[in-house]
Amino acid sequence: MGSMIPRWYGADPVWTLPFQRDARRHYGDEITVDLRRDRLIYRHSGLEVPGRDRTVPVTILFEARPLYDTYGLAARDYPRVFADAGLESPHRMPDDGLCLFYPGDPPDRRWTAEDGLLALLNLTGDHVFFETYWRHTGGHRGGTWLAPEAPHGYEGSPR
Repeated sequence: MGSMIPRWYGADPVWTLPFQRDARRHYGDEITVDLRRDRLIYRHSGLEVPGRDRTVPVTILFEARPLYDTYGLAARDYPRVFADAGLESPHRMPDDGLCLFYPGDPPDRRWTAEDGLLALLNLTGDHVFFETYWRHTGGHRGGTWLAPEAPHGYEGSPR
């Protein structure tokens, strides 16, 4: 018997099927999946966001071995989420990914992979709405962020 290399979670239907089930039921063909060797990419053709004339396309990237910092979280619990590229926001990562939650919070106060893709898309839609509202109320010159804000500059692993 030779040693088996375990499949990474993104290529394992035991993980992906339950993870995406509710989102697929809700959005159907609006969601596409692109599985590559070490990457799993979900794309939503366009979330409806209050206050927006057009839908907002979303890309969610999971990597087997992320090159970005996951701040001590499992890679599956810290994907990169992209929407509205290049727009002004107080909550973006250096690569323009959305900063959706504080990685130092306990699991019940942040998104985890157990919550599933639908919950991540809902969180993304809320975040894009908050960004839109923030920009319309002044942006960096006094704009209002409608949700609780976590500190920035996280420098450690969750305890």
